[in-house]
Amino acid sequence: MLFSKKKKKNSKIFDAKKMLLSPDSSFSMQESFKTLRTNVTFSLPGKKNRCIGVVSANRGEGKSTVSVNLAISLAQIDKKVVIVDCDMRIPTVAAKLGMENRPGLSDYLADEEGYNRLPVVHNDEFGIDVIPAGTIPPDPTKLIESPQMTELIEALKTVYDYIVVDFPPVCVVSDSAILSSVIDGYLIVMLHGSTEVSQMDETIRQLNFANANVLGFVYNSKPAARKAYKNNSKYYYYYEYK
Repeated sequence: MLFSKKKKKNSKIFDAKKMLLSPDSSFSMQESFKTLRTNVTFSLPGKKNRCIGVVSANRGEGKSTVSVNLAISLAQIDKKVVIVDCDMRIPTVAAKLGMENRPGLSDYLADEEGYNRLPVVHNDEFGIDVIPAGTIPPDPTKLIESPQMTELIEALKTVYDYIVVDFPPVCVVSDSAILSSVIDGYLIVMLHGSTEVSQMDETIRQLNFANANVLGFVYNSKPAARKAYKNNSKYYYYYEYK
């Protein structure tokens, strides 16, 4: 077995869960992720197993929340989904889901004898599998560049319909572009009123330099325009798709 599963342990439920997609989420949030899910599905025709990388220019733009919610949305249509937290510097995926962050991806990649012990944790509440970031390593880029990381993504493609990879910000480190050869498409998250044009240009430049397939953009926290949504200060909106 390349990897084994274990059930989610009881752990503290973080306030961040309020931002996760559920039947109780606002209408605008649910519809926005349905649109995102549909566009992602049709953006890669002919592919049975898709690996989607989610990036942003900077930290704090909602990239990880979008990653988790995209994975949840795909699971809602009975797709087999795993989310991989590849942000091994400041990981947040596990915390958003109320799960333990380690052991995880870094522990697996750093252990030469760890091929049988990749910690894939099933989250019953949202119906997705999760590979946490793991122990924060001294050199995350070296682990992402390793042959084991590429082999892992290829192996996951034989098991899952969708692999959602949450990467660190592009303008901070170059980790996201390293795996462009095995990532089928990238989504770029930008935050309303925060992401600057120059930062977005640099993000696109770096991804293009790596021959990455940019699927489109997620415009995060767009102010609601209709009175029916006046009690919802933010939601997720698929802004552009190509």
